[in-house]
Amino acid sequence: PARPLPSPLWWSYLSAPHRLAATAMPLSKDDVSGIETVAHYTHDEDQAYLMLYGEGVFETIPIEADYTVGDMKLWLNFHKGKDPAEYDLVGPKGCWKMGAGSEVLGDEVVISEVMGERFENKWLMQLSLFPKKKSEASGQWESTFETIEEWVPPPPEEAWDEEDDDEEKWKKDVEKSEADN
Repeated sequence: PARPLPSPLWWSYLSAPHRLAATAMPLSKDDVSGIETVAHYTHDEDQAYLMLYGEGVFETIPIEADYTVGDMKLWLNFHKGKDPAEYDLVGPKGCWKMGAGSEVLGDEVVISEVMGERFENKWLMQLSLFPKKKSEASGQWESTFETIEEWVPPPPEEAWDEEDDDEEKWKKDVEKSEADN
């Protein structure tokens, strides 16, 4: 007798983005050696791009759905000589959305999963490099980044007022702030 086909729900579960973490294969040095930067990013409906920014790095590279944070660290080591022990890669807390907050991402994190619709729509994405500090006591590199919790921007009517355009008031506020410090 013929075997019944699995339910469509089962197939959609296997192909869902959250399954990529289980199936992602780390890139090799040969793989990352072939990933070239793009000089001038323009939106591309067929290719996703990621900007790596901070610690003397400002590069945009093409990425695929299964690339991990660890893959990006390998790319940074190969192309920029960056020791992964000396920095963190920071991205959205949870899954990207406006005001999501930011956190240090582990090497196993699949970039397309934390970027969500930014990856799906092929919008430019960014991971930031934050330096670590060497502990005098232990000699170990320690993170300097503090997680930023979700924030909600104020409504437009509260985000700006006419005083924001008052340059003289701004200069006095700066002088006061500097005097207080």
